[in-house]
Amino acid sequence: MNSLLLKALVNIPEINPGTDIADIIFNNIQVENISVKNGDIFVIAQKIISKAENRYIKLASIEPSNEALSLAKEVDKTAEFIQVILDESNKIISSTNNMLITEHRLGFTNINAGIDMSNIKDNKNQVLLLPEDPNKSAIDLSKKISNLLNINIEIIISDSMTRPQRYGITGFAIGSSNINCLLDKKGFKDMYKNELLTTEIAIGDELAAAASILMGQCDERQPIVLISGYKDTSEFKTNAKSLGVLKKDDIYGY
Repeated sequence: MNSLLLKALVNIPEINPGTDIADIIFNNIQVENISVKNGDIFVIAQKIISKAENRYIKLASIEPSNEALSLAKEVDKTAEFIQVILDESNKIISSTNNMLITEHRLGFTNINAGIDMSNIKDNKNQVLLLPEDPNKSAIDLSKKISNLLNINIEIIISDSMTRPQRYGITGFAIGSSNINCLLDKKGFKDMYKNELLTTEIAIGDELAAAASILMGQCDERQPIVLISGYKDTSEFKTNAKSLGVLKKDDIYGY
């Protein structure tokens, strides 16, 4: 493998609760005459998955706990918004710099439990949560699109995240179908025939990050990116959930 082709699907309509993302993709590639090959990957922004799955929460329906009321005094957020963060998190890691760093219930660390207020309607009164089960969403989409196209298609569901001691956000995988998102290269040889001892490659995150360049973060309206040319012949073992570090293995101590 010495090249990859990335292509953003254009003219994607507004996604509403109940929208069939698989049908949107199928119809788009027919209308735009896009060639899709066996083994290609669609990277799909979490936001449209969440919209289709109606992961909206009305803030007026939330009754803040004492913890939420207390945290609201530390950060510039409403107590209702903070309660939603608490409900979506295993724990609050920190509340510095006017933001909440959380351990999301899905297993990764992010800001404000990944709750979205951008690129959604009526964001003063409602917020958008991450998908309930991103891996299931990816598998369901993979099966439906593969059946529609009569070829094997894989899915990565991506979101954006910050990283410790690095400015800016980058794409990462929160859900996937049958694609190895973590490649273990321990025991392989380098170019000088030295045995690799610790190398693991976050393929899911690398593909998500590449796609996010085309997706953008503002009004680009390109939430679906087709990746062609990626090859991995190893046995499927690791979905996007495998990218989360267990506390016993967290060498940075976060």
